[in-house]
Amino acid sequence: MPFHIAEHQLIGGVVLILSLIGLLKDQWFLANTRKGQRLTNSFGAARALWVLRLIFMTGLLFGGALAAGWIQPIQWD
Repeated sequence: MPFHIAEHQLIGGVVLILSLIGLLKDQWFLANTRKGQRLTNSFGAARALWVLRLIFMTGLLFGGALAAGWIQPIQWD
């Protein structure tokens, strides 16, 4: 195979991209999904937005760290 990407780099990249999309579409997520509506009902509109942004920023951080190789997944023998 001429091009090979490690599994943890692929998963980290996908998590990073999905988290970035989530940050860009945070208002839509809160308004149009059941999870977003549940967050809004639990925390209120303003606080739910910040909770959702914190979740997506955490995804960006861990996705980027996994893709960069700074953190390693568990290796089972």
